Amino acid sequence: MVMLACKNNAVINRKPAPDVDLNITIEKSEGVSYYLDTVHVVEFLKDYAIHKNYQNDLELFYKKRNYEFAWMNSAGLNEYSSSFINLLNQERNLSKQDSTLYYNRLPNLYHFFLDPNQSFSNKDSLLMELELLLTINFFDYAKRNWKGGSDENLKQVRWFIARKKMNYETLLDTILTHDPHKFSSFEPVYRQYGLLKNYLLKYRAIEESGGWKTWTDKVISLKKGDSSDFVLSAKNQLYLLGDLSKKDTSYIFDSPLEDAVKKFQKRHGLSQDGIITGKTRLALSVPLRTQIEQLLINMERGRWVPLEPEGDYLVVNIPDFKLYVYTDDSIAWTCNVIVGSSSLRSNTVIFNDNIEYIVFSPYWNIPEHIIIKETLPAIKKNPNYLIKHDMEVVNMSGKVIPISSINWQSYTNHFPYIIRQKPGRDNALGQVKFLFPNSYDIYMHDTPVKSLFGESSRMFSHGCIRLEDPYKLAQFLLRDDAKWSDRRIKASMSDEQQLFVRLKKKVPVFIAYFTSWVDRNGELNFREDVYHHDEEMRKLLIIN
Repeated sequence: MVMLACKNNAVINRKPAPDVDLNITIEKSEGVSYYLDTVHVVEFLKDYAIHKNYQNDLELFYKKRNYEFAWMNSAGLNEYSSSFINLLNQERNLSKQDSTLYYNRLPNLYHFFLDPNQSFSNKDSLLMELELLLTINFFDYAKRNWKGGSDENLKQVRWFIARKKMNYETLLDTILTHDPHKFSSFEPVYRQYGLLKNYLLKYRAIEESGGWKTWTDKVISLKKGDSSDFVLSAKNQLYLLGDLSKKDTSYIFDSPLEDAVKKFQKRHGLSQDGIITGKTRLALSVPLRTQIEQLLINMERGRWVPLEPEGDYLVVNIPDFKLYVYTDDSIAWTCNVIVGSSSLRSNTVIFNDNIEYIVFSPYWNIPEHIIIKETLPAIKKNPNYLIKHDMEVVNMSGKVIPISSINWQSYTNHFPYIIRQKPGRDNALGQVKFLFPNSYDIYMHDTPVKSLFGESSRMFSHGCIRLEDPYKLAQFLLRDDAKWSDRRIKASMSDEQQLFVRLKKKVPVFIAYFTSWVDRNGELNFREDVYHHDEEMRKLLIIN
């Protein structure tokens, strides 16, 4: 804490830093605008250890507004100041710690000038100090809550979605032109951040009330008609979570509990059979503290992504194994997907790009690491392997190389040619693929193996994303192109010749990783941390 020497210091220091009422309101009143003395701005920056970036933002913010005060005028503190103080205190209650810059000095000064008997003067150095403290705290609050971790942290957890750009002084200038009563609801972040924050408050309240009885290994299975103490425990837990609508103190597993279990299962991506066993029991056994941490981790991820784009865009959520197709910020439809396996080399990468091409009846050019690890050993075991799987060898110019001319036994760590699978129903890419050119060589495609979409955990690929309904995606992407009727799309998917189609308009695609989120029905969902990214996030975040 830094205390400045001035005539009013003794008055302020007699009061401890107070808890600011979360519901402070100040009647809006008209007053004469105040203007900062630029000399005091320079002195303030000398006396307070402010990050250089904040110094630049501070100077630019006031320069643009001709050094006019933002938080007060001759009539006193304005409603923006009270709304921002409320916001700081909501953050403190949520995070269980005070992250305010100069957390004693700011509330002391604020309450000092809240006194109705306190006179205002634009020459008062303490008034200027409060003005500047509020502004730099806004910059710091915005960075903490809306920007998130450093670029280096994102790389550590293998997150490569291009993050939004944040200009703090422009952001504050924008807020000060809107309704001050909506200050606390203004959050320039991905919508999920605010939705998860609301559930975090609920889960913290459950934790403070004592939570629920811990499950034990004695419970193997519970279903409709059963009766035991753990049925009552299940009812209490599901009531607190909102899956059971009415509190019930009976020990019988009845129909309302069965429906509540199905709702819980749906929120956790589990088979909805209404029976507490296996994965459902494990999900119910996850400690409340772990779920709170999961909410905080995914709120942090919400800070990393840009606001929802306008128009058409696609989102693949890896832990959910689903593709979400959006148009004008509404979900048009969804389908199941298969993502990369849990092996680090085969993890589907978290990034964003734009779909530019559809390739009908594609060749599959086998990546070299698959050739070395899988294809070459298979050929050495069975000389007819390539013929059996309708594959051929070509050079870099696309000229076919006779299979019999290759000494397969001489290749182990490198293969100088391309092995590709010809178009057809048995092609590993199916009948169509969707390209968003990227350095990770990730794309979306059809698959001939449809049965795997029935699995609850779908991690079977080498990193690319297999689609349950690729025809529907092709329809969606080409729906505004009169040349592409449904009939032509189907014919092109069944053709024996590869066909590249360039989209008239690129469509953004986001490959994301959220293990908890709020769906369009307002329900909180949880999924398994399939790539252990949450574990890595816990090491980077200070979680309270």
